[in-house]
Amino acid sequence: MSLTVEVYYSFQSPYSYLALDHIYQLESTYDLELLWQPYSAKAAGQVLPPAAIIPDKLSYLFEDTQRLSKELNIPVKFPEGWPETEFDPGRVTRGAVVASDLGILKEYNYKVFMRWWGEGENPNDENFMNELCDELDINLGDFLSKVSSSDTRERVKGIYKRGKKIGVFDTPTFVIENERIFGIDKIPYLSARFDKQGLRRTKS
Repeated sequence: MSLTVEVYYSFQSPYSYLALDHIYQLESTYDLELLWQPYSAKAAGQVLPPAAIIPDKLSYLFEDTQRLSKELNIPVKFPEGWPETEFDPGRVTRGAVVASDLGILKEYNYKVFMRWWGEGENPNDENFMNELCDELDINLGDFLSKVSSSDTRERVKGIYKRGKKIGVFDTPTFVIENERIFGIDKIPYLSARFDKQGLRRTKS
């Protein structure tokens, strides 16, 4: 019997980007049903006051993500001016909902994260979505029409509301039966936990 795990992740988060491989490895190693929840207050239309930038915390974030990127052999390129200037996550967040409907969410996640955090590209540049749809072999016009629809916008708002109700405060956050487990550093714990539950897939 598979275990359902909600994965709250954000394209705005370098840690969600760095965790992506390990999360998908959990899915391939254990009998899990991962429910990917693209989570963003801004994409959900929430107006939040700007968060105070704490210099020591910010410098540690740069240090920590660079360390992780070397360990994981995953490139990281911070967008120019970040975090004072941050890309609008609305379109790509809504795009994740549409990509899930189309059965291409995994490919979409990898490509968007790599362009945003691996190459430092702006997801709102015209070429970003054009090239993305070309790589995914999907029709640009149809995709953007679905991304802009009121239904997709409401679904993104619903994901955000559910996350807030559960108490999601950052990403990546894993939710198992309303229990929150936060952070890329908790993935080894999740592996050990799933092993104890006998969820490891048997090799055929």
